[in-house]
Amino acid sequence: MLSLALGGAAHATVTGQWDFNSSNLTATVGTDLADFGVTPTTFTTATIGGSNAIVMNFPAADATQGYIMTHGIAPNGGGSFVNQFTLIMDINYPAASSGVFRGLWQTSAANANDADLFVNGDNGIGIEGAYSGTVLPDTWHRVAFVFDLALPANRLKKYIDGTLVGTQNLGAGLDGRYTLDPTVLLFTDEDGETAAGFVNSIQIHDVPLTDTDLFALGGATAAGIPAS
Repeated sequence: MLSLALGGAAHATVTGQWDFNSSNLTATVGTDLADFGVTPTTFTTATIGGSNAIVMNFPAADATQGYIMTHGIAPNGGGSFVNQFTLIMDINYPAASSGVFRGLWQTSAANANDADLFVNGDNGIGIEGAYSGTVLPDTWHRVAFVFDLALPANRLKKYIDGTLVGTQNLGAGLDGRYTLDPTVLLFTDEDGETAAGFVNSIQIHDVPLTDTDLFALGGATAAGIPAS
């Protein structure tokens, strides 16, 4: 695990990172991703910020497909599960995938209910009917989600390319819907609200990063999300 020396979250630890430079699901930090069912995955070269990167092309998954992330975070926030964390992704949805709901994050390890983060039909990011910002088609974006379920309100903050685009309350708090078991799923949903896209880098932290931290990370780069 790597410590991240950023702003107010100097004690933060990168417990998982995946960069796809070897055209597989091997982890840069932590545990390798794994297929959830048989998921048709390909790897290709993309240009991000004028430089080339090997990226993963994920499919429009059905309920039996997706990717298993073992995040490596211990229970925190005063509860029995993971209640405080930050998820960051460098993603690109082609125009053919625009305008529909796209599941990003599923806390149900069995994919047994609705996903917990989406890009919606208007290309905003969020959940529970509160969608913010714009994920442009055919464009690389660095999206980030900061969860602090120990708070009484404003438990989710959402960022695109280092800019805070929305803060929202959530219907469940400590040890509720959005807390994490040891594994979660990526790019899937229980009733197929997904679409094909590309991802260059995924990173998860064991604390809520600050506005300053996320601004410093900025937008998507071919080198992936800085881990130190």
